[in-house]
Parts: sequence; C-alpha cells; structure tokens
Amino acid sequence: MYLRHPAGVSQVHPKSAPRDRVPTPQQAFGARVRALRLAAEMTQEDLAEHCGLFRTYMSRIETGQANPTLTMIHALAGALGVPAADLLAVESSVVPAPNAVGRNRKLGNPPSRGRSR
Repeated sequence: MYLRHPAGVSQVHPKSAPRDRVPTPQQAFGARVRALRLAAEMTQEDLAEHCGLFRTYMSRIETGQANPTLTMIHALAGALGVPAADLLAVESSVVPAPNAVGRNRKLGNPPSRGRSR
C-alpha cells in the first residue's frame, strides 16, 4: 500500500513494510511440527486424525496462531513418532522478546500476581 506524500512522492505505508522479525515460540513450534509432518509424508488431515483434532486447528498450530497444550504436544509427538522434546527443540535464533508475553507486558505493566483488594 502506498501513501501520497504532500510533495507528490509515494511512500510505503509503515504497516505494510517488510519487517525482519524473529519467529515467536508458537511459530517456531509450528514450523517444527510442519517439517516433521512433511518428513513423515503426512497431510494435515492425517496428523489431525491421529491426534483427534480438526484439520483447521492443525493448520493454526503450524502457522503459530494456536498455543497447544502439553497434552496436545504429547499427542502430536506420538503421532509423528518423535519424543515431545524434539518438538520443543528451538533454534538459537528463536527467542521470545522479553516484553512480548501477555497483555500487561505489552502495556509495560508488571505481570499480574492475581487479585489484590
């Protein structure tokens, strides 16, 4: 998307400009699941069926849009024939940003310690 600059020069809108981002832990996990699924020559439907999931949820896991539970991580590992630790193997370039976890952190607030009245 381009914006019209007052001087007549077009500029790329900041939100559509490409960014060099480090993948989130969910994205790294999803990429690992996808790589192992493809190596096992399975479709998303096959893997989802082995785990008792919908294919759409499997897609969300692989794209990093879902945050699977520990139970689901073990189900995925079993269906892929690998130890659960192999799914959690993280490359050194994948490190979560220190303030990118939770709503409070995004706002610069300290993490919640529960209700205090």
